[in-house]
Amino acid sequence: MSRQYVSCLLAVGLFSVAALLSPAAVAQRLPAETSQALPSYADVDALLAARSWNRLGDALSQPGTIEDAWKRLNWLKTRVENGAGFFVSILYARDLWAIGNLQKVDNPALDLRESAAVISLYTYELILIDGSKCEDRSAPGNHLAQLFKSRATALAFLKQQPPELKSKMVDLAIGLEQKTAPLRADDDLICRGGMAQMKAGLDRHLQQQAPTPDGQIGNTVAVAPPLDWSPKLVSPDIYRPIQDKTRVEMRQNLLRLVEQPS
Repeated sequence: MSRQYVSCLLAVGLFSVAALLSPAAVAQRLPAETSQALPSYADVDALLAARSWNRLGDALSQPGTIEDAWKRLNWLKTRVENGAGFFVSILYARDLWAIGNLQKVDNPALDLRESAAVISLYTYELILIDGSKCEDRSAPGNHLAQLFKSRATALAFLKQQPPELKSKMVDLAIGLEQKTAPLRADDDLICRGGMAQMKAGLDRHLQQQAPTPDGQIGNTVAVAPPLDWSPKLVSPDIYRPIQDKTRVEMRQNLLRLVEQPS
């Protein structure tokens, strides 16, 4: 597929959110308004700049009003296009799927479920490519597992599509990664949540008893990271060859991923 065609799809197909998610269109599908409002763009931008991930996730997960849903999609879309990290992209995939699954548009070019699947593939790329900067390799591995669990429905939907469409979706994800690569800064969140962070918390005796999840037995211990802890990144001479190799192999890896039985 030519780069020009991929760019056209990115502009017209994947990101044709405005037509499908106008306030009137959303109003036909979403529940009634609630009292919780989305913070202003300036506020969520400040949370993103401060890497205040928990607060950002909370701010972007409130039900809000119909207009808030519209604003949130636009904010997520713009930030993904401008190189925000994997946390923003996985939230975007989540919301695209939620709206698309309500609308169920019978047109692949306009179906937001397809867009959700593409952004899920794109997030997979970010974890592998940007995660190559992590000294602790267990951290991006954990995020991959979380991605497959949280976006399982969207990926399963993509696997059911015709081979030609799946190939186009893979090319869209690769084209988006190429577009945002020069814009993306170090994403240290990908390097958090691994064994190095756990060890740092244990060394500071920051473990505490936590509720055991339903369906499991035994004790559950939560280990908080030290407030002054940050993950270590490897030098460019180490991660750049890994990124180059990962990009060369990415299309084949994504095609295998979407062909796997659910």
